[in-house]
Amino acid sequence: MIRTLAHAGVLFVTLDNEKTRNALDDAAVAGLRSAFEAAACDESVRALVLRGAHGQFCSGGDFAQFKALIASLPGDPDPIAVGNRVFGRLLQAIVECEVPTIALVEGAAMGGGLGLAAACDVVLATRAARFGTPEVTLGLPPAQIAPFVVRRLGARTALQLLATGARLSADEAHAAGLVDEVARDAAELRQLAASWLDRLGAAEPAALRATKRIVARAAAAGLDAVLDLAAGAFARSLRSGTAEEGIAAFAGKRPPTWRVTLGEWPELP
Repeated sequence: MIRTLAHAGVLFVTLDNEKTRNALDDAAVAGLRSAFEAAACDESVRALVLRGAHGQFCSGGDFAQFKALIASLPGDPDPIAVGNRVFGRLLQAIVECEVPTIALVEGAAMGGGLGLAAACDVVLATRAARFGTPEVTLGLPPAQIAPFVVRRLGARTALQLLATGARLSADEAHAAGLVDEVARDAAELRQLAASWLDRLGAAEPAALRATKRIVARAAAAGLDAVLDLAAGAFARSLRSGTAEEGIAAFAGKRPPTWRVTLGEWPELP
């Protein structure tokens, strides 16, 4: 089950299946993809926070569904490949989401769960969090998560983790580059997240989305295409009046009209 809550320009998305430790069944994958795509289309959303309920982030793929896929008849295309690719499209939706995305990791982030975190822009974890890529030890390649782990860590470090079925503590994941900041506990994790969200809240919404698009394009395109995109975004911002307001606010030593703060941490579903 996926639960969502919009608060102060932030869309909080929660994986909630205590029995499976928030495993990724078909419904969860579809619900997550819908949430990220909705955030990309909703201009009131400044950032998206992804978390898991019950002190766990995500235990990875749903083994019950794996067994059902094994029993399915092969075809062209193979239904197993089709099902696997659906998860990859979710990870693409996370990377392509037009607002900054923050993963809050408590407990386990295994396999596909680690992939979810790796696809987000910022990863914050409690010291008790654990990360793992066990696929090769189960006789499987980390098919859909591998490109996103490479994207975050680089090919050499990603291969070392993925090819060995590595298990990492939060501090080890931080040292590898998978985690951006480590908190002592859940309370400090919320404080770290609130600090990131308040900093993002200082950004003018359209400029923030344009920045996300420019950075995403820079990772996937040649310089000419990126710089053309950046020039167009700069011109649109300057002509829209938002830069004029930003400059006036700076000169007047006041917050700009778009400034938002998280305020009280919301009671999440």
